[in-house]
Amino acid sequence: MIKTKYRIAKVLFCLGLPALLLSHSVAEAQRLTIQIKNGSLTDLFKEIRTQTKYDFIYGNDVLRVANKINVSVKNGSIDDILKSSFEGQALTYTIDKNMVVVKLKPVAEDAPLDHSKENKQQQFSFSGRVEDKDSKQPIAGATISFRHGSNKGQVQTDANGRFTIPNLENGTVSYTVSMVGYGTQTSAVTIKGSNVSAETIQLGMANGELDQVVVTAYGQSKVRDVTGSIARVTAKDLENAPMGATVQSALQGRAAGVNVVMQSASPTSPISVVIRGASSLSGSNQPLWIIDGVPDYSNNTSGDVSNTLYNLNLNDVESIDILKDASATALYGSRAANGVVIVTTRKGVANMSPTIEFSSRFGLAKQDFNGFKYMNAEDYKKFAFAAAVEEAYNRGTFDYFTRQYLDEQAFFRLNTSEFDKSNYSPLATAFHKGSTNWVKEMTQSPWNKDYDLGLRGGTNNLVYYLSLNHGDYQGVVKGGQSKQFGGRFNMEAKLSKGLKFGMNINGSTRKTDDKDAMLEKIYRIRPDMPMYNEDGTIYTHDYYTENPLTTLANTKEGRMENFTGTGFLEWEAFRGMILRTAYTSGYVNSQNLEFNRRGTAYKNDAERKWTNQRNVTSVWENTATFARTFGKHDVLAMGGFSMESFKGNEYGMNASKFPDDDILINFGSAATRGMLKENYEWNALVSQFARAHYKYNEKYIISGTIRRDGSSRFGPGKRWGIFPSGAFAWLVHEEKFIKENFSEQLSYLKLRASIGLAGSQNLKNYDWQTRVASTTYNDSPAIVPSSLGNINLQWEQAKMTDIGLDYGIWGERIRGSIGYYQKVTDHLINQQPIPTSSAFKDIAANVGTMTNRGVEFDITADVYKKQDMKVSVDFNISTNKTYLNKINESVKDVTFSDMMYIQEGERVGQWYGYKTYGRLFVTQEEIIALQGQSETGAKSYYRNNRESMGDLYMQDLNGDGEITKEDRTIIGNADPKLFGGFGATFIYKGLRLNAQFTYAYGNKRLWDLPRNNSGNTGNYNQSYQIGGQSATFLNPYEATLPRALPYGDGENSVFSDFWLYDASYIRLNALNLAYRLPGKLFGENLLQGVDLTFQVSNLFTLTRYPGFDPQGNWSSSKVGTGMGIDNSTYPSSKTFNFGAKFTFK
Repeated sequence: MIKTKYRIAKVLFCLGLPALLLSHSVAEAQRLTIQIKNGSLTDLFKEIRTQTKYDFIYGNDVLRVANKINVSVKNGSIDDILKSSFEGQALTYTIDKNMVVVKLKPVAEDAPLDHSKENKQQQFSFSGRVEDKDSKQPIAGATISFRHGSNKGQVQTDANGRFTIPNLENGTVSYTVSMVGYGTQTSAVTIKGSNVSAETIQLGMANGELDQVVVTAYGQSKVRDVTGSIARVTAKDLENAPMGATVQSALQGRAAGVNVVMQSASPTSPISVVIRGASSLSGSNQPLWIIDGVPDYSNNTSGDVSNTLYNLNLNDVESIDILKDASATALYGSRAANGVVIVTTRKGVANMSPTIEFSSRFGLAKQDFNGFKYMNAEDYKKFAFAAAVEEAYNRGTFDYFTRQYLDEQAFFRLNTSEFDKSNYSPLATAFHKGSTNWVKEMTQSPWNKDYDLGLRGGTNNLVYYLSLNHGDYQGVVKGGQSKQFGGRFNMEAKLSKGLKFGMNINGSTRKTDDKDAMLEKIYRIRPDMPMYNEDGTIYTHDYYTENPLTTLANTKEGRMENFTGTGFLEWEAFRGMILRTAYTSGYVNSQNLEFNRRGTAYKNDAERKWTNQRNVTSVWENTATFARTFGKHDVLAMGGFSMESFKGNEYGMNASKFPDDDILINFGSAATRGMLKENYEWNALVSQFARAHYKYNEKYIISGTIRRDGSSRFGPGKRWGIFPSGAFAWLVHEEKFIKENFSEQLSYLKLRASIGLAGSQNLKNYDWQTRVASTTYNDSPAIVPSSLGNINLQWEQAKMTDIGLDYGIWGERIRGSIGYYQKVTDHLINQQPIPTSSAFKDIAANVGTMTNRGVEFDITADVYKKQDMKVSVDFNISTNKTYLNKINESVKDVTFSDMMYIQEGERVGQWYGYKTYGRLFVTQEEIIALQGQSETGAKSYYRNNRESMGDLYMQDLNGDGEITKEDRTIIGNADPKLFGGFGATFIYKGLRLNAQFTYAYGNKRLWDLPRNNSGNTGNYNQSYQIGGQSATFLNPYEATLPRALPYGDGENSVFSDFWLYDASYIRLNALNLAYRLPGKLFGENLLQGVDLTFQVSNLFTLTRYPGFDPQGNWSSSKVGTGMGIDNSTYPSSKTFNFGAKFTFK
């Protein structure tokens, strides 16, 4: 038996020996032909892999220290090629069979051999300076990551761009210099018995865009590796935002496909952010906001004080990443149908000495209301009396408004030849004795201000960031103000090897003063009304009219306190595997107090209201992430689960009939007290999610995500939803053919495609349940059903498809992307009519399907680049169309305020109303010619048989001789055909000039002010641009607007295309001039840097829109008329801002 085993072993040895010798001889004999000019070791490894069976193993950061190489070999051996390529490198390699292992050189390899005790203990330093490649200005805050033998760490540059790495022994130090918005630079130095000072290190943008890290769902990724559609706004971009901008408004014009519209320019105005079009009929179309990994639960579409996004300090923000397609958003599942916006705040930096930054800005706001001038008292009297006569004639009744101007005898002479308007004067009591310029009295040019204080630093084991901020903003209309205070503390600490703990704490408070519709009251208040009575009290006219001074004296305050705290543990269990758990608790307490004095319109007595809302949220997230590189294969896998809950309590009460308006106004002093209101809400979300990302040979990328959500907002059997996505990307520029023929011209080209499913919970917490309300029955407490539940409600689901191309030309001097998307939203939630026998009018139900399609394009170009000067421009443009594909038969169509009419197969956002000939009736003959044409025998072309010269000339579309609802049709669309932004930046040494524009094209907007004033003139003032151009003030052939008639009589104020205007515009949003004082002025002093800034916001707007502002909307986010109504919109103000930032170290 033993002999047999010996014989077998001898045979195997004899057979194996030649094989071993052969493999060695193949390694020695195999010849390669390689041509590489100014390339990298990665390029060399790819060529060797292609021509041989050799593969390479190295760590992720090893090749960062490698220098560029030049290889020109024909029929050379692998040993010779590697030896020559590694010569002078801070790297070494070994060959094990067909595997080449690359690693950093040991410290001892370059260190001089010195066995003396003194030399072993002696330490040195490595220092240098980092500057902008183009402007040659120092870069403060750049990070230098270094490795020295087995030690590694980070330091950061000071205000002058200088850094020092201390406590180094002899050996090789490899380091990487990086900064947000710049490319990275990697190199190595050798310490040999003395301190080393590096030459100036220059960072440029040429290849940095691809290496920038964007924040994705539950992770980060380099731009070149992203398979989805993500737009990024950096801290440098936010520096150019207008003073007082919020994290929402700062996105305006910054990213393709992101439409940002402020409801008005009031300091408390809501802001609408819509990504790739609206996808819900009745719910919010706002994206999901993630702040440092935590979902924001506040009502971020509201101007209410509870909107916590208002309190997020822009100086605390490091970056904003906008996730638009399913590949990027599906990991957030049931809340991602409208896109996701991820905000990352600033963190501390390791080995950075404490650095203090203090900045302050002051801004002066100016407003001319687009040149509008309002009538003086005498012109108003002429207009009002003429309107009263028209009213009396048109209505044929002696009503409240007519009695103010005409006596009864004059009224009855209206239809006789005895009445001569030119010879008749109004009643002596028709007008007041005042002469007040209300716009001048109730507007101001306020000084706004904000202050920011930040502390940043860290050691090798602890990094921290602390900030405090205060803002005080007032509007150009008196009675509008917002004050806020905030603070943030971010910290991360290494507890032991591989174990890290961190916390993010944010607290803020905000107080608002938002007088009720103050601007609208200023527009309409009569100029013949005095401000005060003779005794100094506020003048009051009647029950229907409110003196703006009364509005100003009323109370409408909001207060909010917000606190959010997150703590996390992160453990690197083994190489490439990171386990993380994080818990967040949030608290928001908001109060609203309102007190309306006597003299407030439509109120006989003083009234006081108070509400208090308290919301508590908690989020617990757990993830496991594995990321490794194996030769040509980059692998990332992540899985996790989360639990979220929301609890809200609301209390409120009201009272009226107070003894006075100034002293005894507490609730206890009221003669009449309303019922105490209390409301409680709760919801929860439980989720499991996973992501996989695979890249092969730096060319091909495949990624996929899946999330399973369970929500308490749905009934049993409908609570769980699954949301998957898949994506593919091809880095075309890495192909050999491109490298060999177009490498200088085409530096980056990526094709990407994705498909996936995201969801939405656009319903209230208890829509699936039948709710009850309290009442009384026979003087006893009772309950009655208040709304009917629908247990079959299910998720709104958005199926997203995205195809895109990202490009970089000529070393990325020109770079950008172009893409096409389609988003089909199924199971739309809306109110569905039900039989009245149920005792309810409608019920929340899934009613239909909606589709969004669009194209996005953006480009950035470095037009001019020299040593001290750089000129760059950027431009983005988007188009989106939304269609209602299908809707339940019971719903048939969706209307909004009787002005929008959405039908199956039609576009969303279409105006629906009457068409006119775009002019007025100018002769009585053309009116008479239209009489008697009615198929029903009616004598009127209009509804009231009192049409007159100066009325709108309507179109009878169905030809029946009458103007009825059947003549309504589609008359425009509220959504722009195109929208976006563009900008330009000029840099010369320490001087920086930036201009940022926004624009929209092709949308029709309802200017409601002249339409309402044409129908309600009894106590309303008029501007010369509106009333002064009407047929009430001018002859019909001279007038451009119809005569004023109350209550819509004469059809002049009904909704028609006459009141829709082209709202296309181009606006210079912000013009910024900044100057950084030279660092040599400060030396080694405590003060290390000063930046001076000057900014003008809303410098000009190019538009044909006749109203105050082509931007703004009545509603914040819902589909419908609200997105296109100018209802006395608070116009954007021109502001002049001055600021300075001081850096201490």
